[in-house]
Amino acid sequence: MKKLLAVAALAVAAFAAPLTVAIPTTANAATAACTSPSWGPNDPGYSFTASGKTSPLRTGPNADCGVRLNVPANTEFSIDCRYTNSAGNLWYHGDVYVSGRAYAGWMYSGNLGGIYESNYAWC
Repeated sequence: MKKLLAVAALAVAAFAAPLTVAIPTTANAATAACTSPSWGPNDPGYSFTASGKTSPLRTGPNADCGVRLNVPANTEFSIDCRYTNSAGNLWYHGDVYVSGRAYAGWMYSGNLGGIYESNYAWC
């Protein structure tokens, strides 16, 4: 009986203790990393996504930004402009057409093949 009372007392103490919740500081960093410069159709170039894998089309020019669409391999990517993020990585903003729908977003340069007919305009 004493063990049962001791366990009950510990359980009550555990639930009565104030809860502390840690708020990750990376949430603000990720939000800041996902902001992007303005873009326009400044570049008539295009490329194709890497073969043999899907490539994420992201909401911003950073690997921490959300994925808008996983683009199938060898899909044409129409380029609007390019941008180097704070980590020094080259990203392109543009459009893809998948299953009859257009999607705009950011593609990391490592997920693209050769760049064609581009004037290499910066965002």
